[in-house]
Amino acid sequence: EGHGTGTQAGDPTEVQAVGSVFAATRPIDKPLLIGSVKSNIGHSEPAAGNSGLIKAILSMEKGFIPGTPTFVYPNPKIDFAGNKVKAFRIGIPWPEDAPRRISINSFGVGGSNSHAIIEHPDSAIRDNHVSSYTSAGDGFAMADDESPRPFILVLSANDAGSIHAGIQSLGNHLINPHVKVSLSDLAYTLSKRRTKFWHRAFLITQTTEIVDMPGGWIVSKKSTQNPTIGFIFSGHGAQW
Repeated sequence: EGHGTGTQAGDPTEVQAVGSVFAATRPIDKPLLIGSVKSNIGHSEPAAGNSGLIKAILSMEKGFIPGTPTFVYPNPKIDFAGNKVKAFRIGIPWPEDAPRRISINSFGVGGSNSHAIIEHPDSAIRDNHVSSYTSAGDGFAMADDESPRPFILVLSANDAGSIHAGIQSLGNHLINPHVKVSLSDLAYTLSKRRTKFWHRAFLITQTTEIVDMPGGWIVSKKSTQNPTIGFIFSGHGAQW
């Protein structure tokens, strides 16, 4: 994922730098795939690096490499063959015989350059990923029977408005006919894989149909004061 601003001087220099690192160890028939998100959404100025990172993450997650739609006439100053790189206009599936790994170049306007290398988890971890959305071919998701045991769903936010918005958003997501989710997976993710803010809410339920549920969510705010701790030393430990 290149910085790729499309300038006559910048792009050749960037590709030359990439080639100087990777070309020597790559076979001729497997050139390094290059592109830049600027061809898709333009230059996002101070956020350009983040735009490239988002593109890279989505590309690895979906197994699809977006093309560079504005790549029509190659810059004659770029030695694509010598640097063993390839740019393409149409998106392509991620090669099955290669790890999903992307290098991201970002050159700050103030001269602060950065480079990040990210890689998708291996197949063993990838196979454990669970998406709440059904695929297009699955049709509408049928509601599951109630869980034989209750689970606790927890949410948190920085303010009261956000916690109520989060409750509404979760309920709307779960009633989407294209969403099918395990209640135990949902409870685990909300409990173990979310940042814990000051405002908290929880719901005990045996079903994912939580909109307008009787009893509803319990909403509270974590105290900003530390609790008072008392120690008792009786001299008779067995009794305590």
